[in-house]
Formats: sequence, structure tokens, C-alpha cells
Amino acid sequence: MKKKLGPSPIIFPMPALLVGTYSDDGTPNAMTAAWAAACCHRPPCVGVAVRHNRMTFANLQKQKSFTLNIPRSSQAAQVDYLGMVSGSDEPNKLEVVKFEAEKGEVINAPLITNCPINLECKLVDRLALGSHSWFAGEIVQVHVDEALVQDNGKINVKALDPLIYTTSTTEYHSLGKVIATAYNVGKQLMKDSGK
Repeated sequence: MKKKLGPSPIIFPMPALLVGTYSDDGTPNAMTAAWAAACCHRPPCVGVAVRHNRMTFANLQKQKSFTLNIPRSSQAAQVDYLGMVSGSDEPNKLEVVKFEAEKGEVINAPLITNCPINLECKLVDRLALGSHSWFAGEIVQVHVDEALVQDNGKINVKALDPLIYTTSTTEYHSLGKVIATAYNVGKQLMKDSGK
């Protein structure tokens, strides 16, 4: 038997990401977001949910660009701080956590250089949903620490060790062990069913 919990966005795990934007005066800002996902392959797009009262919301509306920055699990304290403290209250919050930012190569948004992966995104749409709006951005450039790029061009996710968030327990995690290879483990079931 299953227990009914009522409507709640309890999808997990989720990535713990930093959304990079510039304030009106050009100060780099970063907000922690877990409600983010890839949303299109061609053109490559990602989306992120942002609460309307956040400084990042206003920055996104004005700048029409943002970065998604993927931190390591070892950066949990800094990421947590950046999610709890508003840039409106502490404009130099990146300095507090000793993170550095540099201007994006293609768009007007800061890359958080301490994060091993940075996605430069051009805002393509906003969907107002209620307490949050979904901002969809086309990825126009991806920056990855060289040490993470394997000879085959793929990212070594184990070496990246990305920070992961679970909504229902409000905890940060790191990746666990590999269970199976996607688009492979189900082949026997396809064969057995004649598909």
C-alpha cells in the first residue's frame, strides 16, 4: 500500500547548480537552484525555476542571459550559502565564499570559475507558473575543466563528483555507484518481448 502525501514537487535527486547573472551595476551574482533540467536537444536548452522575489529573477528579466554552473560535492557549504543569502542583502556574496567570476565568452552573464562546468545560456522563454517562473535558455557555449574531459570527448562524471540535492530530506549528496549502462540494460527485455 502507498501513502498519499498530497501535491508536492518531490522529484529527486536533483542537481544543485549555481545560476549566474549580473546585477544592474555589473556585480556578478549566483543563486543556488535545484529545480533545473535539460529541456531540449536541438537546439540544446536547459531550464531553471526561479522564485519571483529573488534577485536572480529580476536579473534574468533584464539581462536575458544566465549561466548554469555545476559545482563539485566538496563545494556544498559554498553552494548552500549562495542559496540562503540574497545578493540584495550581500552584493559581494561570491567573495564571501571565495568564488571568482569572469564574463561569459558569448553572453552577458558570469561564469563561476570555481565550478568545473559552466553553461552559457541565452534566455529564450519564460513561463510563469505560480510561486516560480521557468526560464528556458539555449546553451551557446559549454566550458569544462580539461582534466574532466576524457579522450572520447565525454565528461568523466565520477571525477566531477557533482553536488546533488534531495528535496524531501533537504540534504546534499554525491554520486553513488554505477548500476547499469543506459540504452543497454533494457535490451534483454526488448529481446524477450520481441521488440
